[in-house]
Amino acid sequence: MKIGIDISIQCMPRSGIGQYQYNLLKNLFLIDKENTYYLYAFNYRWRHKFNQLQFKADNYHLKVTPLPQRLVTLWWLFMRYPYLEMVTEPCDVYQTSEICVQPSKKGKVVAFIHDLTTILYPEYHMKQNIFFYNRRFHDIEKYADGILTNSENTKKDILKYLKIRPEKIFVTPFGANDTFRPLRNEETKKVLSRHGIHDPYILFVGTLEPRKNVKTLILAFNAVKQKLACPHKLILVGQQGWFYEEIIQARETSAFRNDIVFKGYVADEDLPAFYNGADVFVYPSFYEGFGMPVLEAMQCGTPVITSNVSSLPEVGGNACVYINPRSQNDLEQKLNQVISDKELQKKLSQKGMERAKHCSWKKCAVETLRAYKNIT
Repeated sequence: MKIGIDISIQCMPRSGIGQYQYNLLKNLFLIDKENTYYLYAFNYRWRHKFNQLQFKADNYHLKVTPLPQRLVTLWWLFMRYPYLEMVTEPCDVYQTSEICVQPSKKGKVVAFIHDLTTILYPEYHMKQNIFFYNRRFHDIEKYADGILTNSENTKKDILKYLKIRPEKIFVTPFGANDTFRPLRNEETKKVLSRHGIHDPYILFVGTLEPRKNVKTLILAFNAVKQKLACPHKLILVGQQGWFYEEIIQARETSAFRNDIVFKGYVADEDLPAFYNGADVFVYPSFYEGFGMPVLEAMQCGTPVITSNVSSLPEVGGNACVYINPRSQNDLEQKLNQVISDKELQKKLSQKGMERAKHCSWKKCAVETLRAYKNIT
């Protein structure tokens, strides 16, 4: 079987979708030596970055077309042309980009849906994103032969809002890299020292945007600091997303602004130490398609507080403390409870590591390959 995969996103710093695709490919190449993969991409400005993308496999080919990705996407969204066979190798199945369902003349087409935030929470998105994604969703039942998604909750949303037949949807849950694991104290301290972190801290990892509910986390942190006079800092790891200004403002107006630290992007090799060093990881998101940082934290043995909505209880199971993301008071109480109780931290750590064993990138690759075969 010939399998084509659009990897245009791999020229960007790897966040959720980029991490998913990279780890999927790495594990597909580990488990599958029979099929041939044709990786294709469209980018003009950053096309040289694809030279850094290499896998330990000999059953894949890479072709980068030097055209602006947005221009190609618009052309496909409105003209449904050119066919993929005209720009890459003719394949039996194509897993197309996150932004549009690219047309194929003969091959089957698989689309991946991470979440439906542009439909469910348009207020958290820029207008251009809403336009692109909703246009894609409008066409997806007609043009996609199969849909991959990362959780049963997102599948439920797809069935409800996109009216796609259930037999076309395949759930392929994410994993976390093996680098996310419990580290020795010396390893953790070495990395944290290099980043100037010496005090106990509460951790958030994710893009700084309204959907992640970071403003509520900052307000809850302020209240906990005031009540407990605890030594903790709040470390926020992640790049600035859209509408991040209110998060910056919440920090600037905090009486504890010096204890709220924006770390920006942290390199993949350092991130496990950030999880390991935290007393608690907090992820109070309003909605997630999966919630990969929750899995990464659990795999490191870090206690987790997260929201009781969307896919997050599906990922965390009985290993997390859950909050109503719309209740600042609930988050205050749970933060207070976890950072004050070492025995609870230990219990959550053990439960989290056990729960994390249920997910892996290898399982994701196995289920994805099974979906390809079913569709063809």
